[in-house]
Amino acid sequence: MVKFLGIYFGRERQEKQRADALYNHLVAASRNPTLYGSSGAPDTANGRFELIILHIFLLFRRMQEDNQQVKSIKQKTFDCFLENMDVNLREIGVGPDGVPKRIQKMLENFYGRAGAYQATIDDGDVDKMAEAIGRNFYADGKVNQAGAQQIAQYAFNAVKLLDNASTDDLLACNFKYSN
Repeated sequence: MVKFLGIYFGRERQEKQRADALYNHLVAASRNPTLYGSSGAPDTANGRFELIILHIFLLFRRMQEDNQQVKSIKQKTFDCFLENMDVNLREIGVGPDGVPKRIQKMLENFYGRAGAYQATIDDGDVDKMAEAIGRNFYADGKVNQAGAQQIAQYAFNAVKLLDNASTDDLLACNFKYSN
C-alpha cells in the first residue's frame, strides 16, 4: 500500500476515490424518500443506519470476487463507512472513550445482519427477509409489517439489479438499487 501521512498515491488513490464514490452512491440510495415512512423504514437515526447497512450488504454481496482490485475497493468502501460512523458519533457528542465501543457494536450489527440477510437471499424467502428487517429496523418493538415487507422486496429487486451489473459498471457507480 502506498500511503504517506494519510495521503494515497497512484493506484491506491484511484481505489480510494472509487471507494468514496461507491460509499456516497450507497448512502444516496439509502436516503431515497420512498424507503421511509408508513410503507418503509422509520425516519430515525436507527432507520437510516439500518438502510445504510442493508445497502452496504447488498453491494458487498455483489462484490464477492477473487479480483484483487475489487477486494481492495470493497475494503476501502467499508473503511469509508467506519470513518463516517466515527465522525457521526463524535458530532452527536459521543466521547473519545465511547466511540470505539459504539463502532464495535456497529460492526457486530453489520455482520449479524449480513448473515441473516444472506441466508434469506440464499433461501429466496422474501418473508424471512421481512422478518429480519422487522427485528432490526424497528428497535422499539412496534414492527411496521408493510414497511418491512416493502424493504424486503426492495432488497430482492436490488439483488437482481446488482447481479446484472457488470463489475466495471459497479466500480464506476453506474448501477441502481431500484428501477
